[in-house]
Amino acid sequence: MEYTYSAFISYRHLPKDITAAKAVQKALETYRIPRDIQKRTGIKKLNRCFRDQDELPLADDLGESIVKALRESEWLIVICTPDLPKSKWCCREVETFIELGRKDRIIPVLVDGEPKDSYPPQISYRETAQGVEEVEPLAADLRGSLKKQLKTEKMRLAARMLNLDFNDLKKRERERALRRGLVLVSGAFAIVAAFAGYALYQNGLLTEERNQSARNATELLIEKSVRSTSEGEIGSGLTYALQAYESSRLFDDEYDAPVLAALETAMYPEPFSQIGSLKDNGVLHRMATISNDGKFIACRQSDWSLQVYNSVTGDRLYTLRDHRSLWNDAPDISPDCRYVSQITDNEITLFDVADGTQVLTGTLPEGWQACWRGLTLINEIPVWSDEGKAGLYDPFSKELHILEGISREDVPVKAALHRSGTRGFWYDGTYTYLVDTVNREILLTLDISYHGTSCEYTDDGLYFRYWDGVLYHYLRWDTLEEVCQSEKFGSLSPDEKILASRSGSDRFTLWDVSSGEAISSEGYNCLNEVYSLYFVDDDTLIASHGEVQIYKLSTMEVIYHSGEDRMTYGLDFAPGRLVMPLRSGGCLVNLLPEEEDILPHMTLETRQDYTEDDLFGTTSCFPLVGNWQGAVYYLWIDGESFTVNFDEPGLAYIFNNEEYILHPVNGAGNGFVYVSPDGKWQAVIRDQEVDIFRAGEQAEPVMTIPGNGYQRLCAAFYGDIIALGSYVENLVLYDLKTGDCIGTVKTGAMCTDIQFSPDGKHLIGLSGMSEQAVVANTENLAVIMRIPVTEIRMINQMAVGFNEDGTEAIIIYHDGHADVALMNQDLRTLVEKAQKYTG
Repeated sequence: MEYTYSAFISYRHLPKDITAAKAVQKALETYRIPRDIQKRTGIKKLNRCFRDQDELPLADDLGESIVKALRESEWLIVICTPDLPKSKWCCREVETFIELGRKDRIIPVLVDGEPKDSYPPQISYRETAQGVEEVEPLAADLRGSLKKQLKTEKMRLAARMLNLDFNDLKKRERERALRRGLVLVSGAFAIVAAFAGYALYQNGLLTEERNQSARNATELLIEKSVRSTSEGEIGSGLTYALQAYESSRLFDDEYDAPVLAALETAMYPEPFSQIGSLKDNGVLHRMATISNDGKFIACRQSDWSLQVYNSVTGDRLYTLRDHRSLWNDAPDISPDCRYVSQITDNEITLFDVADGTQVLTGTLPEGWQACWRGLTLINEIPVWSDEGKAGLYDPFSKELHILEGISREDVPVKAALHRSGTRGFWYDGTYTYLVDTVNREILLTLDISYHGTSCEYTDDGLYFRYWDGVLYHYLRWDTLEEVCQSEKFGSLSPDEKILASRSGSDRFTLWDVSSGEAISSEGYNCLNEVYSLYFVDDDTLIASHGEVQIYKLSTMEVIYHSGEDRMTYGLDFAPGRLVMPLRSGGCLVNLLPEEEDILPHMTLETRQDYTEDDLFGTTSCFPLVGNWQGAVYYLWIDGESFTVNFDEPGLAYIFNNEEYILHPVNGAGNGFVYVSPDGKWQAVIRDQEVDIFRAGEQAEPVMTIPGNGYQRLCAAFYGDIIALGSYVENLVLYDLKTGDCIGTVKTGAMCTDIQFSPDGKHLIGLSGMSEQAVVANTENLAVIMRIPVTEIRMINQMAVGFNEDGTEAIIIYHDGHADVALMNQDLRTLVEKAQKYTG
C-alpha cells in the first residue's frame, strides 16, 4: 500500500523527549538519498513524518486521528527514555502498530538510560516455541550529544527504512561528501592560494608578536617576584613567581631556571622576618585582627569603617562602612573564620569574611542584650537579660540557650570569650563563671568580682588569669587546670617555668616560677610602657611597647626589632603570622615559627656524627710547598714541617697523584691553592689579589683578579666560575673565561668557607662576622637561606657544603654534629608548595 507518512514518531511530551523527536523528524524529512540508491530503489526522498503535536493540533478526536496516522505510517519510531514505559498512550501506540502487523517495522531510538529500562515492553520480548524470551531490537543511539550523534544515527534510521545495509549507506555518504568537498576545494583553491602566502606571513608575525609578549611578561613577573621578596613581600613574591611559571609554559623549560630561582628566593624566609604588608596606601589602622586560620586581616579605621585584607597578597578585599560595634573594640572575625560580626546592644549583622556580602541581620530577643562583641565557635552570641540571666543566642536558628546558674537581678552580667570560641567567662559583680561555650555548661565558678584586670585571658591566650586579692592565679585556658600562683601580673610560658611580668614599666622581668626569683630584667628600655607580652614558645617572647621586639629568652638576645620608625598600635597573631598595625600608617605581617607547613619557612635539622667526607666537595684546598721569591713554604704534619727543594724555584702541590708547579706573581699569601673538581683551574690568594692558573698549560698565572680593598679569605670553583670570600660582606663571582665580574652575594663579613652544590645551582658561604651561613641561588645571586651559626669562635674548624644530590645545605661543627637545612630542588614541588602557601 502507499503510505502518507514514512514514519510515525511516538514520544512522551517531556522536554528532553520533545527535543529528540523534533530533531529526528527534521533529520529524516531533510535527508537526501544518494542518487545511485534513488535509481536502484525508485525512492527519491522519504515522506513526511507524523508527530502528533505538529500534525493534529486541532483534532477533535485525538484517539481516532492517531489510529488513522498509525495506519498510514510505514514505520514507527519510538523515542525511548526511562520515562517512556510509564506512558500508557505511547505503549498503546506501539500495540496498535503491532496489531497492524508491522512489529518488524518498529525502530527504537534510545535518547537516555539503558535499553532494558527505556524500551516499550511490547518490543523487548518475543514468543518462541520454547516460550517468551527477552530481545534487544536494533536501535539508533542518541545518548550524549544529540546533535553530534544524529549525524551518524540518521543514516542508521534511513538505512533501515530503505532496506539498505548501514555500512554501505555510510560509505556512499562519505563518497558524496568527498565529491562535494572536492568541488568546494577546487572552487576555493584559487582564493586560498592567493591568500595563503599572505596569511602565513601574517600568522608568523602574530606568532612572533605573541611569543615576544609572553617572554616580556614572564621576565617582568620574575623581576617583580625577586624585587617583592627582597622588600619583605613574600606573598607577592610567590604570587608573581607562580604567574611567571604559568606564562613560561609556552616555552617549555626555557625559563625554568629563573622561575625556580624566584620561587626559592621567597620560599625560605627567616623566622620572625617580614613576609608581607597590607596594600593600604599607608592608611592609619586603629586596630587589627587576624583570623584564626591566618588568611584574613580586619582593620578598624578612625571613621569606624572596617577594611578586610588578604594576608598573603596584602590586597584589600572590601570595606564595610560605619561598622560600629559593642565597645567599638578590635574588629571581630568569627572563630570558625567564616564571618565578620557587627554586634551592638541588641542587633547582630554577619558578613561573609571572604567577600563582605551580608549573610544575616537581626535583633536579639526582647529583654536581652549582647555582653560581648564576638561569636563562639558555633556562632552564638553571649547575652544577658534585664533580669540578670545569662545565655547564648543562635542568630541563625533564633534559639536562646540559658546558662543555668548565672543570675543577678541587680547587676548587669558581662562576658568575654577566648579567641578559640570554645571557652569564655561571665561575671556578675560577685562571681566569675568559666563556661564551655560549645556544650553551654559552666565548668568552674570563682568567688571573685571583676575589677579591671582581676580576671582575663593572658595576652597570648595560653592561660586564664585572675586576682583573688592576694595572688594571681594562672589556669590553662582549655582544661582550667591551675598551674601557677604568683604575686606577679604577666604572661606564663607554655612549659609553666617562666613568668614574664610587665608591671606597668618600660621593662619586663622574667621570673622563675618554681623559686619565685628574678631571672632577668633586661627588657629593652624605649621610654614606653610595655603594653603586652606574648609567648611564642618556651624560649621566645614577644614584647610590645610601641616598638615590637622578639627575644630568645635563653640568651636574652633580641632576634627581631621593629625599630623606632615602626611603632605599633598593638598586635595580633594567628598560626604562622604576626600582624602589626603601625602608628605611622600601614600594617606589617611577619613570620612566626609554626609546626604545621602553612607558610614558607626554612626547615633546619641537627644531626650527629658528620665529617667533611659527608660533603660533596666541588673545590679542594691543598698546601703549597717549595721555594719561591726567597720564601720557603712548608707542609706541617704532626707538628713537624716539611718542604721540597726543586731544581728551579716554584711551589708544588699534588692533585690526583700528579704534581703541579706554580709561579704566583708576588708570593702565595696563606700558602694554599684552591683547585676545581676537574683540576682544570687553580687559584692562589695573595692578600687582596688572586692568581688564576690553568692546569697543564704553564706555571705562570693566566690572569690575576684585582683586589677589592679587603683581604680575600677563600675560593670555590664550579665549571668556569670562581667565587671569592673576603672580610667585606659581599662574596664575589667571576667568569674565568672572560675575567668579568658576574655579581655579588651578600653573605656577611669574614667569609671563610665557600662551596658550590653538585649541580652549581647554589652556593653556601660561612660568615664569621655575621655568625651565619648563607645559601644563594647562582641563577639570580639572591640569598635564599640564612642559617644561624653557633660556636663561632671555632669557625676555623667548621666546614660547609651540600650533600650529593644538592637537597641539603650542611654546616659541620668541630664536634661532628651538623645543622642541615632542607631544600627543594624540583620545580614542580616548589610550584605546588607556593600554590599551597598562597591559597
